[in-house]
Amino acid sequence: MFLSQGAPATESMRLLVAVNSIGVLTFVCTFHKEFTMDTRIQFRVDEETKRLAQIMAESQGRTLSDACRELTEELAEQQRKIINHDQWLTEEVNAAFSKLESGQSKFVSHEEANLDMEARKMKIRNKAKK
Repeated sequence: MFLSQGAPATESMRLLVAVNSIGVLTFVCTFHKEFTMDTRIQFRVDEETKRLAQIMAESQGRTLSDACRELTEELAEQQRKIINHDQWLTEEVNAAFSKLESGQSKFVSHEEANLDMEARKMKIRNKAKK
């Protein structure tokens, strides 16, 4: 087993990574700026996959632990965006129903909506022809 310590992004950030001979990666990351993070992630890969991943990461000037951490952060950011969008959509739907229930909006049938949309499209097409 060998240990490597990634170069800290700030003085208050440390990443410690342990990789053993069968490809088990262990991450311990601590960050003391806005919040504290002490998380360990382990997964198994075959030796060839680990070797190739290390070569690719090193060719990009990164360690394998850096690449794994960055992927984890990207996945988390994607999930944050999904959560934020879901919250926004829920708020919009709830606001629409509140408006409808309070009489501040008018229900439009599917047929009426299609006719209105076709009229809008035609108006845009006519402007583009001029």
